[in-house]
Amino acid sequence: MTGRNLILQRVVGALYILAGIGKFFPRLESVEGRLTDASEANRGTVISGPVDWLDRHPTGVMWFVATVMVAAGLALLWNRRGLVIAALYGQLLMLVLFVVILVSSVPEILVMDAAFFAAALYLLYRYHSSADATVAASTGSTPEAGDLP
Repeated sequence: MTGRNLILQRVVGALYILAGIGKFFPRLESVEGRLTDASEANRGTVISGPVDWLDRHPTGVMWFVATVMVAAGLALLWNRRGLVIAALYGQLLMLVLFVVILVSSVPEILVMDAAFFAAALYLLYRYHSSADATVAASTGSTPEAGDLP
């Protein structure tokens, strides 16, 4: 991972940790309030059943989301390839679910989550493209390998 990419990865990781910790402070973000608003906004839609269930369990949702966000952030900071890739894929799934659940009640979520989604896609691209280059180099399929005496 190059310097800029590692900086991006660590910034995203730190932001996820802060966002996860922020879930415990209703003045920063009230998970209960967000879920209630989402339940009302999604009433009568296909996802109203699951959103209503989440709304009935705000403390569990808060703990789950906070734990997952902090764990993903720590994985990004720790910088172990397998954990980073798993955390990035998990973040993509989580962001999609956040948008599906919250976009009706909090449309501005698209802007913030789009930035995190783009960062995760970019980092995954960099990780996978660097893995392809490493595999190609180790199998001798690079142009330079054929030029060796």
